[in-house]
Amino acid sequence: MAKYDVGSGLSGAASGAATGSIFGPIGTGVGAVVGGIAGLFGSKKKKKKPKRMSTLDPQQQALYNDYVGSIRGEGPFSDLYNYDAEGANANFDQNVSRPAYRNFQENIIPGITGQFRGNNIQNSSYTGEALGRAGRNVQEGLDAQRSNMIFNGQQNAQQNKQNAIQNVMGTQTFAYSKPGAQSPSTIDQILGSLGTNSGQWLADYLKK
Repeated sequence: MAKYDVGSGLSGAASGAATGSIFGPIGTGVGAVVGGIAGLFGSKKKKKKPKRMSTLDPQQQALYNDYVGSIRGEGPFSDLYNYDAEGANANFDQNVSRPAYRNFQENIIPGITGQFRGNNIQNSSYTGEALGRAGRNVQEGLDAQRSNMIFNGQQNAQQNKQNAIQNVMGTQTFAYSKPGAQSPSTIDQILGSLGTNSGQWLADYLKK
C-alpha cells in the first residue's frame, strides 16, 4: 500500500499552482493538482549506498586466495616462489659436473701423462703437479658456475615474488554496484503510478 506524505502534497500543490498560474486559472488548477500528486505520492525512499561486490566468481576467488598465500609461502602453492636449491644442485651435478669430471678423466689426464711419458718422466713430481693444477682448475671452474647458478636462481625467485606482489596490489577484485534508479519525475510517470483511472479522475477534477 502506498504511503502518503500530506506535508509534501500540500507543499507540492502550492508550488505547482504558482508555476501553473502563468497559464491562467486553468494552469493554476493543473499545476496545483499535479504538484499535489507529485508531493503526495512522492517517493520517500532513502538513497541507496553503493554496495561492494566481488568481481571474481567463487572458483576465481579461491585461486586468487591461493595465489596470494603462495607469496607468503602458504597454501597449496606454498613453494611457487621459493628457490629449490637442492633441485638446482642435483640438476647441475647431472648436467655440468659429471660431464666435466668425465672429460677430465678421459681426456685431460691422458693428455698430461702422455706429454711426460714422452720424456720418460711420467712418474716424476712434475707429472703430479701438472695433474693437480688441472684438477684444481676443473673444480674451481665448476664451483664458480655452481655459485653463479645459485645466486641467479635466488635473484630470479625474489624478482618473481616482487612481481607477484605488485600484481596483487594492482588487481581490482571488487566493484561497487550503482544505486537504484531515481523515482519517477515526469507527469505521465506520476499519473501512471496512481492506477488506470488517474486520467479520468484528473479530468473530472478539472471540470469542477
